[in-house]
Parts: sequence; structure tokens; C-alpha cells
Amino acid sequence: MIYFAHRGASKNYPENTLLAFHKAIIAGAKAIELDVHKTKDNKLVVIHDEDVARTFQGKGLIKDLTLEEISSFKSKNIDYENSKLCKIPTLYKVLELLKPSKVLINIELKTDVIHYKNIEKDVIDLIKNYGIENHVLLSSFNHTSLEICKSIDKNIKLGVLIDRKIDNIIAYAKNLGAYSLNPNVYLVNEPLIKLAHNNNLKVFTYTVNKPFIANHLDKIGCDGIFTDNIEKFI
Repeated sequence: MIYFAHRGASKNYPENTLLAFHKAIIAGAKAIELDVHKTKDNKLVVIHDEDVARTFQGKGLIKDLTLEEISSFKSKNIDYENSKLCKIPTLYKVLELLKPSKVLINIELKTDVIHYKNIEKDVIDLIKNYGIENHVLLSSFNHTSLEICKSIDKNIKLGVLIDRKIDNIIAYAKNLGAYSLNPNVYLVNEPLIKLAHNNNLKVFTYTVNKPFIANHLDKIGCDGIFTDNIEKFI
């Protein structure tokens, strides 16, 4: 089973920052998950929320802020507020950091609340520029985003994120040409995993921080988990 460092080593370091990703690599992570939005000036940035306020000393929606404005915000974690590695990074900078390690990178397109114009093409163009298509999985709760990705590049790996039960989700994911189903852990059971595998889909589930749950998932054939505490599972 593969363990994705969810937003990097996010239990011990500010999530979705260069420091969190660096620490995940040092810990031995083979896969990393991160989230992408677009700024007012159309720059791809790595942060989870649509608004900066939860994790940074600032306020405002990503879509309403320029990269320069966003880059000035300090982390809300006072232990790291003055760290240059704990700013909101661009996707470019994150890929620069991660490419040499050859980890599997799950990029979540955060389009379920705000569907940023051309974000799918911009992300795909960037990963192609780095030549890391084989090391990237694109996921989203907005399945229209995934359809757009597939129309841009039929070979791109897609992960279908789901947070609630959806009828015929396996058939839908298969028809989309998805690589994986990425369900909430509460939706995962052995029959779902077997059905997914019978349709050539992997199952990567979120968010698992307790080893006994991870052990159970491993026993029933789950292909991977997303965890905040990557150090615990390496």
C-alpha cells in the first residue's frame, strides 16, 4: 500500500508549504498530495482553502489576490511564521522541489467551489514542461474538471474524489478513463475495492491517521491512503 503525505508532512509542519513537502521527502514518502488554486493574476499556487485566513496571516480569496500579495503572508503557525519555506508556494516551486525525488504527486484541482478559468490546461502544461506526466495524478471533487483534463490529454492519470455515496461511481470513473477512485475513508469497504479492481481502478482513500485503520485497509486490498502523519507510516 502506498502512503501519500497529505499536504506534505502536515501534522508537524505548516501544510502545503515547501517545508512540509521537504520534510515528507526526507521522511521517505513515495507519494505526496497537494492542492492548487489560481491567483488574480493567473498564477498557480499551492494552498488548500479558497481563502488564505485559516492557514496564513492574511485575508481574502485566492482569486482576488495577486501572487505578490499572497507571497507576503506569513504562516499562522507561530513556530514557522518567519520561515521563507512556509509561504504560499507556486506550483512551479513545488514541482522544482519534488521532481528529483520522483515521488508520485497527487495534484488536487480545487475547482469544487470556484472553477478557475483554464486551470486544467495550465496545470497539465506545467507538468508536461517538467516531463513528469508519469509521476502525476490529477484529482478533483469537481468531476467536470476531470473531464476537461481528459479532453486535453487522454493519457493523463485521473483520481475521482468522492465524499458521499454516488450511484454507479465505478462505471462513471471507468467511462471517464480514470486511474483511481479517491473516496472518503468512511465510504471504503472490501466490495467497493474488489469492484474497483475488477474495473482496473485503484483505490486511494483519505484521510487516515490511525495505523489500525491503515492496517485494516491494507488487508482488504486498498491501494493507498492519504495521511497527515506520514512519519508514522514510513
